[in-house]
Amino acid sequence: MDFVNRSFASVLPEGSSLPSASIDFSTFHFSPAVVTAILCSLTLWYWWAITKAKASRDFIDGNYTFDAPIIGPKHPVLGRLAFFRNGPKYIAEGYEKYKDTFFKVSGNDLLIVPNKYLQELASMPPEKLSLNTAIVDAFQRLHSITNVITDHSLQTRMLNARLTPRLGLQVPAVQEQFKKYLPIELPANSTTEWTSINALHLSRRMVHRGVATQFVDELKENEEYLQTAINYSEHGFKHNFAIRVFPDFLKPIAAQFSPTSWGVDAALRKSRKMLIPLIQNRRILERSPDYKKPEDFLQYLMDGGIGEGDDDETTVQRLMVTYLGSGPSTIIAVAQLLFDLCVHSEYVEALREEIIQVLTEHNGFTHSALAEMKKMDSFMRESQRLSPPTLLGFNAIVRSDVVLHDGVILPEGCHIQMATYAIGMDPEKNGPDPEVFDGMRQYKKRQLAGQEKIHRFTTTADNNLHFGHGKIVCPGRFFADHSMKMIAANILLRYDLQFPGGHKQRPSNTSMYDVLIPDLSTCVEFKLREDAGKYNW
Repeated sequence: MDFVNRSFASVLPEGSSLPSASIDFSTFHFSPAVVTAILCSLTLWYWWAITKAKASRDFIDGNYTFDAPIIGPKHPVLGRLAFFRNGPKYIAEGYEKYKDTFFKVSGNDLLIVPNKYLQELASMPPEKLSLNTAIVDAFQRLHSITNVITDHSLQTRMLNARLTPRLGLQVPAVQEQFKKYLPIELPANSTTEWTSINALHLSRRMVHRGVATQFVDELKENEEYLQTAINYSEHGFKHNFAIRVFPDFLKPIAAQFSPTSWGVDAALRKSRKMLIPLIQNRRILERSPDYKKPEDFLQYLMDGGIGEGDDDETTVQRLMVTYLGSGPSTIIAVAQLLFDLCVHSEYVEALREEIIQVLTEHNGFTHSALAEMKKMDSFMRESQRLSPPTLLGFNAIVRSDVVLHDGVILPEGCHIQMATYAIGMDPEKNGPDPEVFDGMRQYKKRQLAGQEKIHRFTTTADNNLHFGHGKIVCPGRFFADHSMKMIAANILLRYDLQFPGGHKQRPSNTSMYDVLIPDLSTCVEFKLREDAGKYNW
């Protein structure tokens, strides 16, 4: 019962709990007719759940027909359980044995494709090889997420066509929020005493403040909205973990009863109550010739949704779905970055000097200033290389048979990925001593003739696939780049940081499946710098 209470605690109102069981089932007597009716009802309900699932999700079974060695248990359920517990081990073993050919992990679930096929796969259209079909599969029948995830989805097009080209316009507003709220989220006010802050909590709060500023201007300081967005993205993130291990035939039932799906549903309902009146008010204001539309992602979705025939509920869902891409992975990356700054403090002064020089030249935070933070960019990429959000990437599902250059056929329904972490740790791909943290690894490469634009944090290549590559790529990587640089720069300008007691031992990452998670309890100590007031950008 304790497990049940803990599982449900994440979606119950604060301070409430599940009622204790006090029903005496011995007093109930069921006639055969009642039992039959109950069984028939359950059968019909199960049929409905399966039908609903099939209507919204392709069943991924192409891997079963592709012949490749399976690393770990071959049984579907045992394979998933083993991959849940020891994903890094099985991926490393597969790459060591079969890096130039194919192998499978998690039973038949995932087909790991060798790097030599990258360029031809990366150029294929989504009708042939689909990232979004893989995303729908990852969120296992959770309609509060998957209903608006399609190839060429409006939210992806608006990210690429409207938000990313205008990121520079957003920088001053985001910096205004960071400047205002960083001292609140990080209350280290002493220049002599250290203040301990949970790293993941700080990362979560700062990332979501930056996202809210660019997504919904009117609600950027609304704490209720901020928490609703956090709940939506984090319950969705957990839902992937919770449902993934179940046998396929049980997933529709597990999804219906999972507290994580209830949490996503509740957050979506709450966000609609907050945002639909705001949308309707904007539409009224648009009738005035003097009205100037906000430059935020909600407005881009409203404008683009006209051609799609979107109603207001769909517009809100598109907005909240985008939080899934801009929230959890960036939060984890910022926390890992803070850990690496504590462990590799020898880089801090050089990074701080670069930040001061760049911001002085550009008179504060601008798009150009962030692009000129080349040492910070290199440090971020090295942090991501050694502690990425996932060990696998280039995530896609084959929509129709693919014939590769050497005649190998990937059948329809194959779920493919690449061993991105192992590739990043391969000396043949990233040079000598790949296991050593070198914060200036990419910075030094950018000094070579013709290499300036190749080794950036956001640049994808055959040795840097954490954001994907080609047409299988994360559209929000430039958004994440801005967020991470601005958070790190603001912290380094104003605070010294270290692990408690000044120790240099990096907390171990834990794993679930192929996902790496930083230690959730790790705190970082901060102390206000004596020159913090000098830099008032």
